[in-house]
Amino acid sequence: MGVARAELSWQFVQSERMAQFNEKFLGHPGSTDVITFQYSQRAEKNSLVGDVLICIDEAFTHAELYNTTPQSEVLRYVIHSILHLQGFNDHTASEQKLMKEYEDKWLSWLEEYVEIQTLFKK
Repeated sequence: MGVARAELSWQFVQSERMAQFNEKFLGHPGSTDVITFQYSQRAEKNSLVGDVLICIDEAFTHAELYNTTPQSEVLRYVIHSILHLQGFNDHTASEQKLMKEYEDKWLSWLEEYVEIQTLFKK
């Protein structure tokens, strides 16, 4: 089954702006890597409706920390946001583990077919 409906936007922001959104909408201090706002009444596997904020500064920080590339991190955040829009949560350790497994699966699949570095060239 594919996606029947998709209305998405991604905004790429710096850590200062992400911290403002994180504090205002989620009540958490400081920056974070990705925030997903879902606009459909409930998450559905065949519908993706929402806005996503991705912090570029966090991508660079995590890339260095996890020995990967900022491009790969940004792609992971895009995948993470789509999983949220499909109803996945990451509030508990078991939910985080499941999301990470799906992120890894989709990231590996994409890297098999797309040269990630070329996605972000000028």
